[in-house]
Amino acid sequence: MFIQQIIKAITSGWKWIVAFMLVAVCISLLISTTSVPIYQASATFVIAPNKDLPSSRDVVSAFTALDTLDIFSTYADILSSARVVDEANKVVGLSDAALAGYRKTTQMNPDSIILRLSVEGPNPQTAATLANEMGKYGIQFINAYFSVFEIDFLDQAVAPAVPFKPQTYRDLAIAAGAGMLLGLIVVIIKEFMEIPLSQFIQRFSLDSESLALSRVSILRALGDMHAKDNQWPVTFMLVKLVNFMEVYDVLPRFSKKEVATRIAQRLKHRLKGADLVGRWDDSIFAIVLPKTPEKVSSIITEKLEKELAEPIHFGIDNTEELILDPVIRSSTCRDQDVFETLVSKTESKLQIRK
Repeated sequence: MFIQQIIKAITSGWKWIVAFMLVAVCISLLISTTSVPIYQASATFVIAPNKDLPSSRDVVSAFTALDTLDIFSTYADILSSARVVDEANKVVGLSDAALAGYRKTTQMNPDSIILRLSVEGPNPQTAATLANEMGKYGIQFINAYFSVFEIDFLDQAVAPAVPFKPQTYRDLAIAAGAGMLLGLIVVIIKEFMEIPLSQFIQRFSLDSESLALSRVSILRALGDMHAKDNQWPVTFMLVKLVNFMEVYDVLPRFSKKEVATRIAQRLKHRLKGADLVGRWDDSIFAIVLPKTPEKVSSIITEKLEKELAEPIHFGIDNTEELILDPVIRSSTCRDQDVFETLVSKTESKLQIRK
């Protein structure tokens, strides 16, 4: 049932899903076209024991130290330090504001002796130059202070031809996927929220036993007809089942529902599609006939009396029999002037008091 409900939500709400995807793609495309392209230039460095160490024993000790000392973190911090950046910028010549637009990061691989220095910024050539100058000064600074290990370029940075971000096609694909996921979530939530809402509305719009309209729904329908002013003449009928409650009160619950439902079905059988059938109270049913003049209502009354005259069979084997004794009264109004008294006049004819 749960899976079926989800499938139903998707099939009925596919337009919403497509709409969310299109909106997400449009937003991503707008961001991509209005964003300043950012380029990434990277230089790599290798760390190794100093080849000028006095003895082979010192070389072995240096290699052993690579596994025990946090050399990568130290060298990475130096390469991206403010001092190194300032010295490199003396060659590049960027203003402080322009320099702030370039992001410097270092990455270290604990499984090797390779360091990566990356510079991201709006100008690919400047990013590459800044990365190489930071590398040059960083190498000088590190090798001057650390004699056991030396660091040197493995690969210098090259000006990239393609922006690092935005990556338009990748971003569009991600946006489309995110939009589709959001659309799915929205239509599924909407579907499951409508289920209890529809059940709640149905609970108060229908009589639980006969499944005919409730009294409140009939009154609401009459109010709508009055407001629209296009259903004249309107005939209102009340069908009282005399002595019905004497039998009905002693019936088990499932039999009550069966009998009430069959009575409502018989009333609907003699009416046209726009006519309304509701349960006024336990033993009285109400009928609303829009665009039905008074002379026609008498014909409908005869048909209903004939329909209700047939015994109602119910029970497990349909062996129980109920003979109804209906009394039908009606009133008709031709315009809004007498509409307010339509219900009360009919109740008076049936000798009902509110």
